[in-house]
Parts: sequence; structure tokens; C-alpha cells
Amino acid sequence: MDFMQISKKDFQKFVENLIQSKEEVVGVVKKGKHFAYDILEKSEQLCLDYTETILPPKKYFLPVEETLLKYKTGVASSYEATYGKSPKVIIGIHPGDMAAIALLDKSFSEGEKDSHYLNKRANSTLIGIYPTQSFPHRFSNSMIEKDAYKAADCFLVDLGNDYGIEVVTEKGKKIASAMKAVAGEKGLNEKIAQAKAKIKDEVSMPFSRRELSEFLHNKETHAEWKKRAEKCFSCGSCVLVCPTCYCFDVKDTVALSLQEGERKRMWDGCMLEKFANVAGNHNFRKLAGDRLKHRIFRKGKYIIDKFGMAGCVGCGRCSQACVANIASPVDIVQELKK
Repeated sequence: MDFMQISKKDFQKFVENLIQSKEEVVGVVKKGKHFAYDILEKSEQLCLDYTETILPPKKYFLPVEETLLKYKTGVASSYEATYGKSPKVIIGIHPGDMAAIALLDKSFSEGEKDSHYLNKRANSTLIGIYPTQSFPHRFSNSMIEKDAYKAADCFLVDLGNDYGIEVVTEKGKKIASAMKAVAGEKGLNEKIAQAKAKIKDEVSMPFSRRELSEFLHNKETHAEWKKRAEKCFSCGSCVLVCPTCYCFDVKDTVALSLQEGERKRMWDGCMLEKFANVAGNHNFRKLAGDRLKHRIFRKGKYIIDKFGMAGCVGCGRCSQACVANIASPVDIVQELKK
């Protein structure tokens, strides 16, 4: 990894030049009291000093709804895949969200590759930033280890008047060159390490992720699932704001003429009551407690066992989004320990 440096003033010029080049540039912007990823129209909109965004950047690679293919009925040769655009550059991704993208990369590239996701990912450059503010629900340091570097092209670290830059990939080298970033002064890597360590997580998972998988092994029948489920509205907020959830539904829509149609996919979530419905109106997880248990087991066990990466990156969005205040993985695990 290379360490470089750029003044904040020069970085803003770089962002402005990107925007003026007519490339689609996405960054974190302020929306009232909240923050969100959005297309930048001017560099002044970019806000890198933020707590957490409402939704993760996942939406640019796995859109809320997208058309997968179009077809003419009865004509097999007419089936044509359609590919949506992705931003050229996304700026300001926190390590937790970057680790989530690394997990999605693995999920969509193993076995039958998902070309719609992978095409969008290949065409984007990801610029991360280490948090400059604490967030009361964040526990990323408990969960992600070095996974963020599997997706990032480079990371920014706030050094006051400058940004330190951790250059991770060849794309990262190109973007650092385009910024006109300079080689770091002596001791820059130590300065970067100190700045990264300033912002501490306010909560922490009591286990490492490997220990978490083992801990959950015999917790299927714990009374906590039913207890929490009594307060659950099954609204799905916890999974719909999650950066690692990648479940989707697929639907065909046919024109009134019955001559043509298109196939779309859209986000779905395991906490929604109809998610596990099958033919005959059977539901494998009809009870909210079963759905809650599945969510935590998927985040804390199934994905870890399959990919060696946590299905939860500790971003804390689920805790903030849950109106019933029952979604926090940390709180749930603490209760399961009792």
C-alpha cells in the first residue's frame, strides 16, 4: 500500500474537475439533519465529515429496482439483457460500507456470476474515508477486520488541512495521480494510523466474528427471539437499510398487447412477512421470531461460515432505523449471552 497526501483545497478542485468532465460522480451530501449518497452537481455539496448515511452505496450496484432483460413473447432470440449505468466515482465510503461491498462482490461473483452487478462494479472507482465523527450505533471495528481493503481503490484520512491517502489498487493509483496527490512526507503512515484511531466505536460486539459464529451454534431455541418478536412490526426497515443484504424478488411484466415484456428484480427482505411464502400459501418463517432469528444467524453465522466474512459490518443503520428498538445485533447477542 502506498501513502500519499493532498490538501483539502486541491481535493475539492479534483472533485470539481471530475464533475465538469460530465462523469457521474456520487458523494455524501447533507439532507437536512441526515446524510445520503447522491449525484454531485458541484464540489461544495460533498460532505466527508458525517456520522452515517441513511442508505448504503449498495444501491448503485444493486438498485432498488432494475430491468434485467426485455423480450418479445414466443421469440427466444429476442431475449436481450439490459445493463444499467453506475457512477464513475463514489466518494466518501466508510470502511463498514466498503467491507459490505467486498462481501457483495464475493456473493455475486461466486458460482453463477451476476453480470448486472459485476458490470456496474467494474465501471466504478471507490474512494473511501475513515470516519471523522462517532455514531452511537457503530461497531465496525468488531466485525470487518481488513475486509474494507478488498473493495476500496483508495482511502482518505482527515489530517486537518490535508487528506492522507491510502492507495490500495491500480485504479487507486490512477485516481491519486488525477488528484495530483504527492508522495507522503516522512512519517505520514504513522500520522494516518493515529488519525484513524481517533474515532472509537461507541459499542462493540462481545465476540470476534469467528467466535460469534460458534456462539450462535446452539441458540436456535433461545427465548430472546420470541421476546423481541413481540415488539416487531415486520416493517423490514432493518434489512432494507443494511449494506450487506442482497435478497431480491424477480417479476415479469407483460405489455397489454401480450407481445413483449421485461423482467425486473427489486429489493426484498427476510424480515418481511411474505418473504418466505411459497406455493399453497405456506410460509416457512411465518412467525416474527423465526424471521428475526434467521436475520441474526445469517449475519452472524451462515455468511461467516460460507465466505469467511461477516454478514454484518457494524454500520449501525438497523439500530437507528428500527422504530421498535429491537434490531441491534449487539444488544441481541448480549441478551443471548445471559
